[in-house]
Amino acid sequence: MTEVKARANALLHEAAVPTLGEIEATLRDLGLTGYAAQVFCAALGSSQTTAGDLVLKTGIPDSKIYYALGELVDRGLLEVQAGKPKLYRVGRAKEVEARLKRLIEAKHERERAAVTRVASLLEPLQAGAQAPTTDLAYVVKGQPNVFARASSMIASARRVVVVLTSEEPVLRAVEDALDRASKRRVRVKLAGPLIPLVPGIGRAAETRQILCDCVLTLVVDGEQILTANRTGDGSMYGITSTDATLVKLGLEYWESPRCCAG
Repeated sequence: MTEVKARANALLHEAAVPTLGEIEATLRDLGLTGYAAQVFCAALGSSQTTAGDLVLKTGIPDSKIYYALGELVDRGLLEVQAGKPKLYRVGRAKEVEARLKRLIEAKHERERAAVTRVASLLEPLQAGAQAPTTDLAYVVKGQPNVFARASSMIASARRVVVVLTSEEPVLRAVEDALDRASKRRVRVKLAGPLIPLVPGIGRAAETRQILCDCVLTLVVDGEQILTANRTGDGSMYGITSTDATLVKLGLEYWESPRCCAG
């Protein structure tokens, strides 16, 4: 009976090897380090395990195993129980799936931000390649396009975003982008209507009440500006520019007490 059980376990192990290899390769594709992916697969073979056991199973040096375990715990792919030694186990399949989905979403968000950043860098470079009297401003027509352009500019910010608007719908349209910017530690300076804001903006932003009628003025990093207005029929159009004089005027609107009051 013992021989039969041993043979069955051996067959199960042989069948699992290709699957473990596929899991390890997939985890690497999702951004995990090679050691972390290897440790995760090794931990799957036990209901719980220790760092010492994993060193023996994987051959990963002691000096590296704890980095791999820390990476997996931080990403929520391994659960850890305090003790001497600490015990590790892989979470339930649905929990691991949820964590991996968040990894994909975070990676996608970083890639989208990188694309937006490249586009924002191209515009001033292309504008700078033109003669000084041409291509100083670009027109954006339609409210959805203006809002999309504003959010894109905010997403490209590295240091500071200045926003002036007297219209609540406009502020709501860029609120999420401002919240993400503040979480990246971009300084947000906001002059707008007195309305509740998402907590991230409310805590981090420098805010003041706007007194004038201003559809939207947006300045990013002191380098590019977007101003938006409405036509007689209520439609919206915006003008973007990297012209230093226009950018300076936009920043002066923020500083001027004739426009906004703290």
